[in-house]
Amino acid sequence: MCAGLASDMSYQTIDVVTDNGLCVVTQNRPEALNARNSQMYAEIIAAFQTAGDDDSVSALLLTSSGTTFSAGMDFKNEYQHAYTPLPDDSDRVRAIKSEFSSDDIMGAVIGLARRFVGAFIEFDKPLIGAVNGPAIGEGFTSLLHCDLVYASNNAYFWAPFARAGAAPEFAATRLAPRRLGSSLANAMIYFARKVSAEEAKDAGFVLETFDSDDLLQRVQADIQEGLALAGPPELRAQTLRSFRGLVYSDEEKADLLRQADREFALVRRRAESGEANLVREYYAGQLPR
Repeated sequence: MCAGLASDMSYQTIDVVTDNGLCVVTQNRPEALNARNSQMYAEIIAAFQTAGDDDSVSALLLTSSGTTFSAGMDFKNEYQHAYTPLPDDSDRVRAIKSEFSSDDIMGAVIGLARRFVGAFIEFDKPLIGAVNGPAIGEGFTSLLHCDLVYASNNAYFWAPFARAGAAPEFAATRLAPRRLGSSLANAMIYFARKVSAEEAKDAGFVLETFDSDDLLQRVQADIQEGLALAGPPELRAQTLRSFRGLVYSDEEKADLLRQADREFALVRRRAESGEANLVREYYAGQLPR
């Protein structure tokens, strides 16, 4: 658990461990291919907030258990978890859920998802992804907010939003062309092209690829080597926070949040019109769930 903050770290869908300034957040729903539900949204938001507040944490690494990084949004989501606290929820998770109400269930679910996107955009320390397998839908697009992305050799990145009856999110329509180049990004967004780890490395999105068996060990060693060069431990969080503030200005963060709002407006419109259900029925049984 993150150092010094154990009292606020009770999670059911993720594991959080801090070692020598690196907070490792592990998505832990391997039985669901690490698809993200409302409970995981709230818990990852809380973990990011906690790591951001902890001056002993210099960087955050997001990874997953099992063989899939994330299959994206969980279509079997228990929506009440967006606004209903569970007995084992931490105070921070409860506070996040309290922002939403059962009076507008769709608004609560999308509102929490919007807060989840905001957690990535607003995180102010180096954010790193270790992709241990397929990253699908928002499993891929959330990685666009990582400063560094490592991947296992068998990983791939796939954004089948139209096929899922959804819409691009995480400001992917703004960030994907920057991170992968416009042609490759547009092929992913418009036509659901799968991109291998090697292709993503060639495009400059993935920094290094490793065998899946030693991915996390190799990534952590690489990051720790870098952290050791970021000054004395008591200054590292402050130094790296100031550097990330130069990479992502307040103006850019606000622009990304506005783009995310536009994307979520399309998600809600497709859901409320019934279009999303029609698409999912058309592709029934063909999505990786």
